[in-house]
Amino acid sequence: MKLRIPKESPHLKEWIKSVEKLSPKTPGVKWESLNVWYGNQIPKYLWGEWKDELKETGFTWQKFLKLLGHRKDLPLLWFKGNYTWEQFINEVIKLIEGPMGQEISKT
Repeated sequence: MKLRIPKESPHLKEWIKSVEKLSPKTPGVKWESLNVWYGNQIPKYLWGEWKDELKETGFTWQKFLKLLGHRKDLPLLWFKGNYTWEQFINEVIKLIEGPMGQEISKT
């Protein structure tokens, strides 16, 4: 399978920023991961770009979410600027094509 790197959507970061603004400012509580994953906007975007290729290999939406759940840090690293969009997507592709992705797609 050859997944292409989809264009970075400015909507995704804006969505996460809007969620951050609504998050409580509780001392000692880190909401960052929840904010990034809220509404599954990043997985929805990637599924929309890749679903035809992923379905051919046995992935469903649920399996795709399950796999991404094993690396919840990846979208956070992108959102915080530690990864470029390309680095983030390449890591996701490695996850999909790697042993864990292959196993999950066949269950």
